[in-house]
Amino acid sequence: MPHRDGETGCKVEATLIDGQGAVRRLSGKDLAAQLPSEGFFWLDVANATEDEIAALAVALQLDAKLSAWLPRFAQSVRFKTSPQYLRMTVWADTGSHGVSEGHLLYSPAWLITVFDGAASPMTTARERFRELAGLIDSHHDYAPVLVLHELVTGFYPRLERADERLDQLEEQIFLKPVSAQLLSLADLRRELSSLHRLLVPLRDRVKAMLTSVGGVPGISAEVWPTFESYGERLADLVNLIDDYRQRTTEAMEGYRASIANRQSEQINRLTIVSWVFLPITFLTGYFGMNFNWAINELLATRDDFLLLGIGLPVLSLALTLLLFKSLGWLGRWRRKKLQSAEVGARGLGASATARARRQEDRHSPPAKPSSSNH
Repeated sequence: MPHRDGETGCKVEATLIDGQGAVRRLSGKDLAAQLPSEGFFWLDVANATEDEIAALAVALQLDAKLSAWLPRFAQSVRFKTSPQYLRMTVWADTGSHGVSEGHLLYSPAWLITVFDGAASPMTTARERFRELAGLIDSHHDYAPVLVLHELVTGFYPRLERADERLDQLEEQIFLKPVSAQLLSLADLRRELSSLHRLLVPLRDRVKAMLTSVGGVPGISAEVWPTFESYGERLADLVNLIDDYRQRTTEAMEGYRASIANRQSEQINRLTIVSWVFLPITFLTGYFGMNFNWAINELLATRDDFLLLGIGLPVLSLALTLLLFKSLGWLGRWRRKKLQSAEVGARGLGASATARARRQEDRHSPPAKPSSSNH
């Protein structure tokens, strides 16, 4: 099988699913010649060369605009509709490989998805397609909407990992802030900001289409509510990413506040130490002066020395500690430890609630067309 531009050494991956749910792996040598002659199908392609996609466009009888758009990535987001075609720029999470750009092209006879990556992220979508093959055979326009829903769902594991990482960093920052935590937060914020930049233009295009047109050519009235649901889920996904970005910013601010608090506590400790030794230093200086009356009379005996030389410093230390206790300075670190445990428990509870909401949205299947319209 040919390599992509002869540089990366990655082989083209193509999977075809027909209207009955049968799956075939296609060779990249001649994708166009392997397409079925009749019946609805979905062809999912990853890492194909421009020549391979151009041959595919010829076989599908696409016009020059669509033929030029299909293999060209890193362009502005597209969401165009016509009575014959629906074409969209989409994004898919590919796990450790990051995010892959894709082009979705739908006609009533077929669905084509092309991704600019070494591996297709559509495994789950293919499984759903096979499960709902009968429904898709009756409503071909449900196929692109199903794929769009699965693309949104694919981002939730990444956000769950970000949530867990944020939980850990927030707890660590509260207990013991170090510079490595700030670097981790910066990397996480950079990742979330990248997702935000990619998904916001798509969300805006979909929202504009939903509000201004009220319908998309090629999407039937039975499937239209499912498409509206996709627009809502995409908007919710972007909002969730924004929430995590804000939370990351707050965690970075919390890191700076924790560092400032640590510095303040160190200054306070030095102040407390100076308070402890200030009266002792005064007594030492006072009795260190070589006055004859003090040497011959005040400290003439061993008992006088023990009482004044040792008893007075001990008494001053005891009085200082009593003063600290009355001011509420003693037991401060114990209270901080108990407070951190309480805050950590609250954070875990809030995270569990947020995680439950994400799981509910992640596993909620897209609405299906009414069976009365089959």
